[in-house]
Amino acid sequence: MNIRSATLEDLESVHQIETLSFDDGSYPPFVLRQFFDISHEYFLVAEDEGKILGYVLGNINKNTSQGWVLSLGVHPESRGKKLGKLLTEKLVELLENDLSTEICLTVHPDNTMAKKIYENLGFKAVKTFDNYYNDLEARLLMKKQLITLRFNA
Repeated sequence: MNIRSATLEDLESVHQIETLSFDDGSYPPFVLRQFFDISHEYFLVAEDEGKILGYVLGNINKNTSQGWVLSLGVHPESRGKKLGKLLTEKLVELLENDLSTEICLTVHPDNTMAKKIYENLGFKAVKTFDNYYNDLEARLLMKKQLITLRFNA
């Protein structure tokens, strides 16, 4: 299994995983393409024998040095193998190397599997929003504080 930067050729498989993971709440292909264009260095896939098993997508707000995990998805057939953890660890490493001081994400409060991954990686629940996406769906904001390279310079 290899974790690498996503390519344009991966977007169809990523969309399939996105749809299997989030049903009606999944990103459409054009949004994934735009994420690819603006977040390329923070768009990673897990691949094994040419098959995409999962992905993670993030970015940095350069004004606040705040990194974000925007989406994480693992194909249902590949769950339970720590791929979500490995993908998130790699993204956190990239965001920290690019001087993020904290990393944020939102997750559905009932998504115990995802919350467990994030908690095991040092993320802490900060606040629950009742209508985060203006769709009346609750989201839990989680943050991980970092000690970045800028303090070692």
